[in-house]
Amino acid sequence: MKRAAVKTAGAFLATGLALSGCGAGTTDRPTSNTSGASGDSGAFDNAAILRWAVPGNPTSFDPRKAAPLDPVFLDVVYEHLVRRSAAGEIGPGLATEWTFSDENKVITLKLREGVKFHNGEEFDAEAVKASLEAYKKSGALVTTLSVLDKVEVTGPSEVKLTFSEPAGYMINVLAGEAGIVVAPGALDAEDLPTKPVGTGPFEIDTLQVGKVTFKKFEGYWNAAETTIGGLEMTVYSDETTRLRAVKSGQADGTSITPGQIKEAEADGLTVVRGPNTTFNGILLNTSVKGLDNPKVRQALMYAIDRDAISKNLYEGACVSAVQPYQEGFWAHVPELSDVSSYYDPEKAKKLLAEAGLPNGMDITLEVGPNTSYQILAQALQAQLQKVGIKATIKVLEFQQMITARRTGQFTATVALVQAGRPDPSQFVADFYTKGGAYNPGGFSQDGIGELLAKARASDDVTERAAPMHQIIKDVAAAGPPVIPVCGVTYVAAFRKGVTGLDVPVVGDYHYSSVKISKQ
Repeated sequence: MKRAAVKTAGAFLATGLALSGCGAGTTDRPTSNTSGASGDSGAFDNAAILRWAVPGNPTSFDPRKAAPLDPVFLDVVYEHLVRRSAAGEIGPGLATEWTFSDENKVITLKLREGVKFHNGEEFDAEAVKASLEAYKKSGALVTTLSVLDKVEVTGPSEVKLTFSEPAGYMINVLAGEAGIVVAPGALDAEDLPTKPVGTGPFEIDTLQVGKVTFKKFEGYWNAAETTIGGLEMTVYSDETTRLRAVKSGQADGTSITPGQIKEAEADGLTVVRGPNTTFNGILLNTSVKGLDNPKVRQALMYAIDRDAISKNLYEGACVSAVQPYQEGFWAHVPELSDVSSYYDPEKAKKLLAEAGLPNGMDITLEVGPNTSYQILAQALQAQLQKVGIKATIKVLEFQQMITARRTGQFTATVALVQAGRPDPSQFVADFYTKGGAYNPGGFSQDGIGELLAKARASDDVTERAAPMHQIIKDVAAAGPPVIPVCGVTYVAAFRKGVTGLDVPVVGDYHYSSVKISKQ
């Protein structure tokens, strides 16, 4: 049996070091903007509202219906059983500690006491059981929790989770959407998608097209640590508009592109940046004629000049990649670090000919409304043309793009892909295995199932790395259903006086620690 209060070994994603037990290590950290804080609480306005500019409205506040990039909203109102810091470190959340037993087939969670939901309900073991069992029945988390066999209440503040196979990786999963606990009274309410009821530091105030606001939850168990009075998230259509909103004082901060860093700094804004577990790439529907052929997918791998895209579109801040994970993350494959051999237009043409397409082929690239992704699609279009692949760009609205990816009604989407949340192995399950949530073509590769089981058995990354690396190498060689282009650097800009929001390495946002100076 293993006991953990802070389990760094299994879920410290932003490290290339071998950690085990209660040991610790150091590594390059994402740049934080907390250095500007004076440490004097009297200098900050605890009633201030953080105005955060976002690209679109939340898809849903129901964890079963939320989209992969919705944590920017969900993390405001909900908490997880396991807390993951912005840097990717695992620690106590709604569960204060956990133990593994039966060869990691059982995890027993001790729960935090004295916690209330926004509607006044008490947080307890029955609430945890209700949420987990609801997530297993329907929605986006069914596959994520497919190995969860049974949830037992073993005390008012203790639950036992039993899995069908060794599942050390589930600690990371419980730090994601599957670990959100919704108030039992709201769980089956029809309006949960727009009226969330969690235990988080803020509760929803208003929701309308183009804006969502949140107010401080006065009954929050850790309210003394919340340093702002609420949030106002306003939608701006593209990166240029969002940055302009911060520069003009309409917003306090927003995420920006690497190409906007110089402009933001020239206007006196604070910029934070750092690598994370997302990448820009092309998601292929392998049921589409042509894309079902491994040689065509291999041709796509060799047709893209990633270094040119990295340099010209992102000023080197989106790191050229042919794999999902950047250097420094435990799932990164060192043998695939050098991407130079993967740009070979002649080889791409040869592979197309071997696939029976000597004159090339036509393809549709679906892309969302964000300007940066449309520019990326145009760059890819020009490069693919050189090897005989004629790409037509189809621009979709934000919600259309989400629906297309979720339902499989697309040919090839150019978009941001989250490969580390809630756990790197979930990316494999969702994109590389039959029945995966984002694998509409049913792509599969011999041996992946066995390797995936090995990669999930332990919570120790030193044991998990080898099978994960083998999966990524095998899929890359077979012609992947997701073509990586470059590993994203998260960049955000803030107006002067706003501090405390760190780079979300795995997509975890901690707004309650933001500080806004008094005017």
